[in-house]
Amino acid sequence: MSSVTIKKNSRENIQDFILNNISSHQHDIVKAAIAKFGVSRQAVLKHVNNLVNDDKIIAHGKTRDRYYKLKPQLNFTKDLNINKGLSSVKILENFSPHTHILPKNINEICHYALSVLVNNIKDHSKATFMSIKIFSTYDETHIIANDNGLGIFKHIQNQFGLETKKISAIELAKGPVESTNKRSSGNDIKSLMMLFDSTIIDSSEISLEYNSKLNHWSLKESKQAKGTKIQLKIDTKSKKEIKIIFQEMFSKFTNKVHIPINLARINNEMLCSRDQAKMLMNNINHHQKIVFDFSGIEIIGPSFADELVFLCKEIDNSIKIVCLKASKTVELIMNSALKRYS
Repeated sequence: MSSVTIKKNSRENIQDFILNNISSHQHDIVKAAIAKFGVSRQAVLKHVNNLVNDDKIIAHGKTRDRYYKLKPQLNFTKDLNINKGLSSVKILENFSPHTHILPKNINEICHYALSVLVNNIKDHSKATFMSIKIFSTYDETHIIANDNGLGIFKHIQNQFGLETKKISAIELAKGPVESTNKRSSGNDIKSLMMLFDSTIIDSSEISLEYNSKLNHWSLKESKQAKGTKIQLKIDTKSKKEIKIIFQEMFSKFTNKVHIPINLARINNEMLCSRDQAKMLMNNINHHQKIVFDFSGIEIIGPSFADELVFLCKEIDNSIKIVCLKASKTVELIMNSALKRYS
């Protein structure tokens, strides 16, 4: 009985290893499994073939050129023309028969995300067309939403009278970006960013990306000139739950804003000018605490630091300024600026 259990666990362990690592070892998963478990090539190939027969992975090519990919367990796309009579409830009914195969918590997260995306496109994008795709494998679940509307960064720019669409992306990262329309919620996009492991928003030739596992923001150039493309990714085996994330988000009111400093640049240029600092400092007048997050920033110029502090103290000299993850050099330069206005 004991030997049977060991063999069963061994088989499950090897197959789990293959499924968990195949995305990064498409061409050498057999070799990787042999190195991990010390079994023969023939034994590993048997497990690989079983996974192919079970429709969990797909084999491409022949003999030496053969490589493997995870087979999608879910792959559904819905294209829709948008009109006044379009019901978001009816749209979401198209997805329910497909998403039920997902783990319960991931199904709930995806259903919420689909609702947020569909309603935001329908109500705010001025689009005439949208396409929503949900795609899931053993290790990752993706939602991709496309529309041909005004573009989310352009929409925010117009709504708040911001100077550039890049500043709109920064405001969205600082978020939530609240609308003047009392019926809308600026927390929708923020909640998606907290729920999913990765969020990428492409619009107006700008790409805003947030990795919730690393709490890291980045801003890059994008080929998406018109409309908006939003890509959400989460580990299919993730233990995240909507109720837990919402409790963390809404359990206590905090009158502070978190500003990722690296969003002031796109091409890793040095942050040394007052104009770069000004891009980060819109809509801070209602906050009592400003958190400057210097993740990934090794050095800043004195003028950049001075402008950050000046714009805070100009609003209210009692505003508390916190520098997070600052290098020794950044800390020295920021402390120098803070002393000038103390």
